[in-house]
Amino acid sequence: MAEALQEAGIPFYPIYDTVTIRKAGNGYRDYQGVRNVSKSASAQYEYLLTSGSRDTGKKTYYLVSPKYEEEIMTSLLESAKKKGVENLGLTGIADMMYADYRSDSISDNETGAYWEKALETAAASADSLLLQGAYAYAFPYADVIVNAPVFSSQFDVEDEAVPFYEMVVGGSAALYSTPVNESGNVREMLLKAVEYGVSPTFQLMTAQRDALQDTEYQKYYSLCWGDWEQEIRDVLKEFEVLDSILGQRIVSHEKLGGKVYATTFENGDIVYVNYGQEDVIVEQITVPAWGFVRKGDK
Repeated sequence: MAEALQEAGIPFYPIYDTVTIRKAGNGYRDYQGVRNVSKSASAQYEYLLTSGSRDTGKKTYYLVSPKYEEEIMTSLLESAKKKGVENLGLTGIADMMYADYRSDSISDNETGAYWEKALETAAASADSLLLQGAYAYAFPYADVIVNAPVFSSQFDVEDEAVPFYEMVVGGSAALYSTPVNESGNVREMLLKAVEYGVSPTFQLMTAQRDALQDTEYQKYYSLCWGDWEQEIRDVLKEFEVLDSILGQRIVSHEKLGGKVYATTFENGDIVYVNYGQEDVIVEQITVPAWGFVRKGDK
């Protein structure tokens, strides 16, 4: 697959989790796991969404002690180099903070310093570094960030949402949304990506939808390429007009009234997004219902 993507000119980022120990081996050792307040290994469990109780069908796993992260990262990078991996993806290390209560305890705040050191090593080694989600400490090392937030918590106490994350990081790293095909409202998700200057993503597989049934991966749904092929082609065609804003910094974001928003980017382009049920005219430009229009020189 990597060779096929390279021939097609598509960047390939194999994604590694360097902070979760599913089993000993492959650079991980049992003693490298974090300890709880009683100094015993801190086991982690999966839980059922329906009841909140532990999912006994899933295996127990552990989290890496921050003090061993640099060692594990170095081992991963050496292995990646031998295999000719140029671009690297990391998950967990960029958006997970926790404490380790071993004798020389490490607070969750101190964990960030260990993560930064490991990320600095990874960024220096890889041609390009992709991070799945990213807190502020990871921003300087990311070339690509996926799972960039495009929704607020949506608590009732909140009146409006602003693309604060994108305002901070946009222009420094390429930003991509969470998978559109796992959203409850695909059109709203796509429009949020437009409003926030984020590229949409899809999570896919070529196998049929029942291939993951009764496996540890059954939490992933709606992944069948055959079901989404035409939709993805339509999105790519619709989003061609946005090439000039992707990767640009946001300089202004405002609500124009009703369900219409305007985002201005550093190159002067403006995107109008309409979440309403009817077309709206903004500065003599018709913004279609549940649609968007880009205003720019090109």
